[in-house]
Parts: sequence; C-alpha cells; structure tokens
Amino acid sequence: MTSNFKTFSLAGLVAFSAMLSANSSYQAPLVKESLLLDIAVGDSIVIVGERGHILTGTTQQDLVQVSVPTRTTLTAVALSGVNAWAVGHDASILHSSDAGQNWQTQLSMPELDRPFLDVFFMDENNGVAVGAYGLFYRTIDGGVTWIKELHASVLPQDDIDYLESIKDDPAFYEEELSFILPHFNRLSYTDGRLYMAGEAGMLAVSEDFGRSWRRFDLDYRGSFFDIQETENGQLFAVGLRGNIFLADNDSDDWNRLQTCVTTSLNSIVHGKNNNIYITGNNGVLLSLDQTSVGVNQYYPANDEGCAMHISIKKLKNDLSDSILNGLVINDAILAVTASGIKQIELK
Repeated sequence: MTSNFKTFSLAGLVAFSAMLSANSSYQAPLVKESLLLDIAVGDSIVIVGERGHILTGTTQQDLVQVSVPTRTTLTAVALSGVNAWAVGHDASILHSSDAGQNWQTQLSMPELDRPFLDVFFMDENNGVAVGAYGLFYRTIDGGVTWIKELHASVLPQDDIDYLESIKDDPAFYEEELSFILPHFNRLSYTDGRLYMAGEAGMLAVSEDFGRSWRRFDLDYRGSFFDIQETENGQLFAVGLRGNIFLADNDSDDWNRLQTCVTTSLNSIVHGKNNNIYITGNNGVLLSLDQTSVGVNQYYPANDEGCAMHISIKKLKNDLSDSILNGLVINDAILAVTASGIKQIELK
C-alpha cells in the first residue's frame, strides 16, 4: 500500500476523489486509465482505486468495472476463496461473496476522517484492516462485526515508557495512544507470521495474527510502504527515497541495500526464480536477485557517484507515473498505476 494516507506520494491525486461519496460507484468509461491503487488475484483478479472503482475478471483483457455501494477511494483489496474485501477512505470496508461481482458495505465511518490503507484475511472469517493514525480493526466472523484495537507495542520504547507513566488514567492513556500511533501502511503474512509496515521506521511482526506485536529495531525513521518475507526466509522492506532494507526473518540485524533511487518505493511483487520486483513512483521498477543480496559487490558508480548493489537492476519501461502494485503473470507484470492498468514486459 510518508504520513499522507497511502503507501506512496499521491495525496494530491486522491484528495478530490476522497471527498466524493454516493450510494453507488461512478461507472467511468475510462476506468482502466484512472488512478488504481491495488490488485489481488484468487478465483479472479480484483483491482480497486479512486471513486469506488472496482474491476474484476479472469484476465487483463476481460476486466470490467462492477457496481459498488460507494464513491469513496478504495486503497486495498484482499481475497480468500470467493470472498473479497476492499477498504479505503471514510474508514470503509466492502465485502463480496462471489469473487468480486457484487459488493456490500460492512463498515463505514466517515466521521473518523481517516482511511484504511490495507486489509488481510487469513481465511474466510479472520481478518484485519489497518490504516492512518494507528487505525486497526479485527473481525472473526468474516466482517459481520469489526472490533477496534490499539497496539502500543509497535511504538518505539520511549513512547511505550511514556504511555506506561500515564496508564493510571485510562481515558487519557487511550487519547494519547491514538495520537502517537503511526500510519499502518501494509500487511503481509507468511507461515503464521503477520508483518506490518508503517511510518516513522515502523516494522513489526506478530505470531498470533496481530493480537500482540514485536517491533523491529532499525536505525531509520522514514516511512515503510511494504514488508514481505520471501521463500528463502529473508525479509525485505521498502519505503521512502528508494530505501530497501533486508534481514533474516529471525533477526533484528537489518541492512540497507543501495538502490541509487531517490523516489519512493511502494510494493514488493514476488516473481519467478528467486526474483522479486519492487514498484515505485516515477515509473521506477526494480528487480532484485535474492541469491546475491549477501554479496558485497556493486556496479560502477553513476554520474552522481552512487554505486548500486549487484543484486538490483533498474528495469526500463515507458512509464512516468507511480506504479503502486502488480502481479507477475507469465513474463510480465500486470501493474496498477496512477494512470490505470499497465502491462510491463519483463524480458
């Protein structure tokens, strides 16, 4: 999915659409060229974006817009079998029980004036939705009910110590905790571990599906927009100003990989043959070879004197817009961008 309500620098693009609300989404003739923010695949492909846009289909060619009960911007989507959940502005959560064809509102709280930024379901019943200013809601019944939670354990130790000092005043404690909590930008899940990335250097892991958290200790206070564990047990986190950090999944020893990129990196996309792809603003698309991330080798320095790590390659494409997320299908990435759906060849 900085503190500008999404896992990329696009607040200006979504501000207008965030103010729109109605009983049904706008059926846009150029929806495939609109601001699209997330993509997921299961029984079908589901894409979400501005003005309540949701597209579904089994291939890129047959993607069509479906009607949904909102015009608010939708920021993320998660699938579990034929069930799908989309979240977004106005603290909205939508649900589909037929692979994205029909949608109903499960939750909408415009009075909060804060968006959900990501959602993940472990199965058809157990899910969490997270967002701006520590927004965190859980369901154990497929979204029939959603319960608010506050998680102080994701904070730096200084903040935790301060909160402990005011715990005798529960109302003030909750008010301060709600004020201090960072934006939660992205969730990912691997082998019983739920990961979360957020602003102010926040990376955390939970082994009980988000009921308790352990914060990773990094010497970095910029925002992270994605964290993923790979098949070989490595953790990658990406964020502001081209930052990529790497660690083993059982380690607090995080190392920065030099990308020689200064734009924000938005999402980590799993590919084939130990490759992962990292999408960013300004059309940036990187490939990363996991087998060489531990090698202390670099390409020759560029004109600015920056030497990119040998595991990273910057892939050429014709895009100049932000690439928000994508799926690897055959030898291409089906990407969602600030200017719609794009296919980026990987050969």
